[in-house]
Amino acid sequence: MSGVKKKINHRAVFKRRTKHDDNAELSEVLIISARKTGNLNLSSRGLYTVPNRVWSINELTEEEVKELHIELDYVHKNERWWEQEPLKILDLSCNSLTRIDPKIQCLTELTTLLLHNNLLEDLPPEIGNLSTLKVLNVSNNKLENLPHQFYKLNELHQLYLKNNCLRELDSAIGDLIMLSHLDLSCNNLSELPLGMGFLVRLISLDVSHNMLKELPSDLTSMRVLQKLDASYNELEILPPLGELRKVETVMLQGNKLKTFPNMSGCILLKVLHLTANEITEIDMSCLEGVGQLRTLTLGSNKITTIPEEIIKLVNLEIFDLSCNNVTKIPSYIGIMPNIKQLTIDGNDVQNIRHDIIRCGTYRILKHIRQNVNSTNVNTTEYSISDGDTNIYPDKYTMQSTKLLSLAGQNLVELPQEVLEDACKADVGTVDLSRNKLSVLPEKLSIIARVSDLKLTSNHLTHIPEWIGEKYQFLQALDLSKNNLLSLPSSLGLLKYLREINISFNRYKEIPESVYDVESLEIFIANDNLISEIDVSSLQKLRKLAILNLANNNIGHIPPELGNLKNLRMLSLSGNSFKQPRQAILAKSTEEILAYLRDRIPQ
Repeated sequence: MSGVKKKINHRAVFKRRTKHDDNAELSEVLIISARKTGNLNLSSRGLYTVPNRVWSINELTEEEVKELHIELDYVHKNERWWEQEPLKILDLSCNSLTRIDPKIQCLTELTTLLLHNNLLEDLPPEIGNLSTLKVLNVSNNKLENLPHQFYKLNELHQLYLKNNCLRELDSAIGDLIMLSHLDLSCNNLSELPLGMGFLVRLISLDVSHNMLKELPSDLTSMRVLQKLDASYNELEILPPLGELRKVETVMLQGNKLKTFPNMSGCILLKVLHLTANEITEIDMSCLEGVGQLRTLTLGSNKITTIPEEIIKLVNLEIFDLSCNNVTKIPSYIGIMPNIKQLTIDGNDVQNIRHDIIRCGTYRILKHIRQNVNSTNVNTTEYSISDGDTNIYPDKYTMQSTKLLSLAGQNLVELPQEVLEDACKADVGTVDLSRNKLSVLPEKLSIIARVSDLKLTSNHLTHIPEWIGEKYQFLQALDLSKNNLLSLPSSLGLLKYLREINISFNRYKEIPESVYDVESLEIFIANDNLISEIDVSSLQKLRKLAILNLANNNIGHIPPELGNLKNLRMLSLSGNSFKQPRQAILAKSTEEILAYLRDRIPQ
């Protein structure tokens, strides 16, 4: 060979995609499959145009007709045109489509149309003729407006228009009365039409990341709405939202609200996000009857004080007050029974040292609770009196909050009358924390629909079998800080149970019945006497995401624990094993699991 090197042309030559190339993507195999199933998937094919045969996919060509056998009994099953399914699901997502042909109206039985992640700038008016369409996703395109005929799609259940360039909506959107899910986030909307109030079947409404200055007053007509996301807009004022009796999550962070929104009457509200606004006061009159609230975020506002009435929120677990103007954390915060995350950094707090604040929620609450007994905090002011006593809530309170809370009352037994009222109120949460119960009476089982049972900080030595037999809807069970050694064998009957907390007890091993709870996602067993980890049994818990075994007597970590790849959080610190070292335990759960997997014997 000569020493002359062959020159390489580094200029890549690409053939421009043609209509013929797009048509070729719809092969005969795909056509036959679509005719048999009613489903055609052309997602991520690099299409610039829709193949022509899509619009007439159920019509036989002349060639196909000629190939049909005269004797019907001998026709191949793939050629039985009289048995074909009409096209009902069409997926054209994740391509480079710039237009949709008006012939789309020929797909008269289409129920699902997926056009997201394309380059569409408009939709053909003929799309309004798809009278059976129930699901339409046109997110991540370049739509600036919708044709008026679009609003004729009155069978739509789900409509996704996220991340387009829409500037306005016609009031005719109220004609889409079957909608249950509507996503208008990440557009250029400056207002919503009044007709939105006719969407009375909406379960989820997302209008986040727009330029809205107000929400329409008829929004409260959406009586079955469960999630409202209006975050990251320019909202300055809101209508009272108390008529949204079914709403569970309201997201209003990143707006310009100056006053606390009126949520009074939202009895099922669990999550309220108000971070990054201009709110100056926590107005508790705006939270009347909101007894189920578990998350309240108020970071980056202008709040100066925490009102004493905050202790009405007995279910509150996450309370974010970071980056405000708070100078004092009052002692009554310490008697709130369910606080798990209290965030107060970014304030000029004078009554708690900064080194304590840096240690996190547990240390802050411990510091506050040391002073609770010496303060004059009237904890019974917010309980409705019952006869001669003032520690028991009445049935009307329980009916509005769906909560029976007898926390911190030093009870040794439970009053029958209160349990009967709770049963009639159909409460879902029972909080008996911080009492002196040594046994769990069977009369408690009359409250049949309990989903959350809190028994932390009592004197319990065993849990009765009727828990698994009677509490069929139980989702969370907190047994921490008792004197327990075992759990009932009936635990496996609880098919909805997601969380078990048995921390700070006397367990020497993980109870066998825990491995029977197939729905378990969170298992907290720190600060016991557990000596070993049974990986083969833990592998039965396929949904387990959080496992806390810190501060036990575990002397060996089986490397096979690394095979539990679904774990999102694993806590093992404070045990007696030498491997993994503390430096490894300080890493993320994913890294710990990978470390363990690498040490599984080959």
